[in-house]
Amino acid sequence: MKILHTADIHLESKLDAHFSDEQAKERRNELLVTFNNMVNYAANENVTAIIIAGDLFDKSSILATSRNSVLAAINNHPEITFYYLRGNHDATGIIQDMIKKNGSQPENLKLFGDDWTSYTISEDGFDVVITGAELTKENNSHLVDSLVLDQTKFNIVTLHGQEVENMADKKAEVISLRDYRNRGIDYMALGHVHEPKIEKLDARGIYSYPGCLEGRGFDECGPRGFNMLTITKEEGNAPKLDVEFIPFAERVMQELRIDVADILTSDEAIAKIREMAAEANVLDKDMVKAVLTGGASLDADFDITYIEKMLERDFYYISVRDKTSPVIDYNSFVNDKTLKGEFVRLIKAEQEAGNLSQDDAAKIIRTGVLLLAGEEALA
Repeated sequence: MKILHTADIHLESKLDAHFSDEQAKERRNELLVTFNNMVNYAANENVTAIIIAGDLFDKSSILATSRNSVLAAINNHPEITFYYLRGNHDATGIIQDMIKKNGSQPENLKLFGDDWTSYTISEDGFDVVITGAELTKENNSHLVDSLVLDQTKFNIVTLHGQEVENMADKKAEVISLRDYRNRGIDYMALGHVHEPKIEKLDARGIYSYPGCLEGRGFDECGPRGFNMLTITKEEGNAPKLDVEFIPFAERVMQELRIDVADILTSDEAIAKIREMAAEANVLDKDMVKAVLTGGASLDADFDITYIEKMLERDFYYISVRDKTSPVIDYNSFVNDKTLKGEFVRLIKAEQEAGNLSQDDAAKIIRTGVLLLAGEEALA
């Protein structure tokens, strides 16, 4: 039996933090396309069920295109049962509105509520039970106490929230792992954390976040996709679970950190970014944040606007950030009789007197040296 576990798709995200209006619209469409491609992939892989562990949508008001597309994906694949658990971004009533627009609830769409709801899948001579509940401030303090599972079955429990080891005050969207141990859980299908993660829960089971389906910001770098669960059972033995993370995003967000210790010019920085992108297998359709780091010589010249302009055709999106710190060789200014030398010695004295931090002193010196040289100071 194959079950697909996804979460945090966030259809209708604004995506305006990094992208132009045109790119943001394109990315919103790509999120929807990736969702549909995932469902088609599941159909081709003979998947029995798809668990959506929250945050299918990003906000309460959704466009008809998204609503109709999701409904079409469900209606067009009656061989797949969709188990949809609402997340904190999925507004109350959003799925009910979809059902109303559809005329009725599709038979292959199963929902969860504030109390535990269980569904049984019988296939290949054994049962898989999917149990879930939507966490709220009102139910989280006592919800786990009412979780009763048949330990002779293969049990999947789905929740949407942030994992913690233990918590005294149970809040909405927080899952205390200690409370769920040794309850007969084979697989916890979680949502809310956007980074893929698979960890041991107890001697019997594991818990996992598949992460978001597509990266939407540079806090979501690296491969994005979903989990594929394959459950098999040999006669006389307990069911066996295999979990595989399937990278599936249309575009990948990558952060490259470039040490500028041996780099002096913008063109050298451009060449290094291209070199590192190739080593990391970054594609031209991907999105890149390049961060210049380390100590930069006073002679270094990094024009961020120029670097971005030169790289804008290399990637779908490029953002360059200068996080370097100036490196000052004070010994070279000890006997410098020029105004520049006097300026450097003055700032160094202020630093030694405790009036400036080393980093602030270096930045002031770099700015002052550039100005004294008749150049525009870098921001």
